[in-house]
Amino acid sequence: MSVPAWLAFLLPRRGARGAPAAPLDACAEDARRGARVDFDAGLAAYASQDYTTAIVRFKRVLESRHDDADAHNNLGLSHLGLGHNEDALDAFVLATHFRPHFPGAFYNMALAALHGGDFKQAVTSLEQALELDPEFVAAHSTLGYVLTHLTGDFERGAAHIRRALAISPDDVDALCNYSAVLAQAGNAEDAIGICLRLLTEHPSLHEARLNLSLARLKLGRFAEAWPDYEARKLARGNYIPRALDLPEWRGEPLQNRKLLIYAEQGIGDQIMFASCVPDVLDGGAACMLECAPQLVPLFTRSFPLVTVVPQAQADAVLARVAREFGVDYAVAVGSLPAHFRNDVTEFPGGTGYLRAAPARVEFWSERLAALGPGLKIGISWSGGAPSTRGAERSTQLSAWTPILQQRGCHFVSLQYGEAGTQLPATLRGQTATLHDWREAIDDYDETAALVAALDLVITVQTALVHLAGALGTPAWVMLRSGCEWRYGEHGETMPWYPRVRLLRQPRAGDWNPVIARVA
Repeated sequence: MSVPAWLAFLLPRRGARGAPAAPLDACAEDARRGARVDFDAGLAAYASQDYTTAIVRFKRVLESRHDDADAHNNLGLSHLGLGHNEDALDAFVLATHFRPHFPGAFYNMALAALHGGDFKQAVTSLEQALELDPEFVAAHSTLGYVLTHLTGDFERGAAHIRRALAISPDDVDALCNYSAVLAQAGNAEDAIGICLRLLTEHPSLHEARLNLSLARLKLGRFAEAWPDYEARKLARGNYIPRALDLPEWRGEPLQNRKLLIYAEQGIGDQIMFASCVPDVLDGGAACMLECAPQLVPLFTRSFPLVTVVPQAQADAVLARVAREFGVDYAVAVGSLPAHFRNDVTEFPGGTGYLRAAPARVEFWSERLAALGPGLKIGISWSGGAPSTRGAERSTQLSAWTPILQQRGCHFVSLQYGEAGTQLPATLRGQTATLHDWREAIDDYDETAALVAALDLVITVQTALVHLAGALGTPAWVMLRSGCEWRYGEHGETMPWYPRVRLLRQPRAGDWNPVIARVA
């Protein structure tokens, strides 16, 4: 397996501190000539991406010089090139053992940790590299990326990216990372300027092209943004390439054609992009839609003319099903808006495009009515993962007291995950009542029915925003400062869901004004 595109972006550029080390110093010629030849050959093989040969050569060096830190370091990089993560980590550990003051090896150790999904170890290794070399630009930039994108420590990560630029104002990787920081911080126009500058000099820099797209989307400049949104398929991120061996749909006429729409990203994204499915059908296509398994009943009911299939564990399974269906084209669900959502007038209006099970909506409506007169409101106070800045998106339920104590309202928990299981202890000793019906949370189709029966949903940024919006249930969304592109940079509305209202933090980390407005 090869290095993933997003990790390759982090690999040190030629001449950087983390790159292959210089050739061995000339020593006793008779004893070390062979090691030097092997080392130089290993460097040449690595440069030509012949990692297998490079590994053989560097191992030969180590047979005669077991304590050569440079050889261990370059052996690790060669293993990393082939995706041999454990072997790479072992080599970098030995490099730092034999040369404790080796910031490049610690940096490379962080890359191996990232490849293995160990973000905590990556942060530790990058910090070790910076302790040894505080001016290590690539380490500052990469640590900034990890903290802002993968562990949710946005402010500290942004500081490292700024430090990288202070040392090297024209560093391409740091500038690219900084454009993402600016967009998330609410400075989308400045982010666009940096991206355009980068792309003028580096047209194939996919990260910059994706960041440019996200900044434009945040400003509602959809027609400009969608073509560059395709760069997500080549940049680091949560897009996973699919091996389906089917022609990609690029807007060809769909009359009497069969189209496979395959899943990507999270549940919320799949719900949001599914608003384009009726547009596909209007074009005359027969459609097969892949989605997360928990969405299959909801999508099957909502799109009765579509063949809905659960997200396959293996691409070969989906490819076989697509061949049996007679598919002509395939398209990622996130690529549909480029054809149908280029202006705010093209977004769906009305009361939603998803339909909960009528019998279950009636059941939950009766159960809610039994609570007595007053508004029936569902709430969710926590959501997201570290990689989506979950800690900044979430609140503590105890902070909701001003809301939960409002008269004439009945509140129901829509909270999933660990935060939902902590509810009884959180409310102990308070006068507020929050009904907790776990059976409605454990089954997503039941969640949809309950949401459809409610008068209002109040939530932080979770997939619940998309579920409520797509069902047409009024929803108020409590947004952290510097939210994702789909919520726009300003305003209280979002084009995807006409019945969703946005309530934004006036200052980063300060939920009190938002809580007060909701109350």
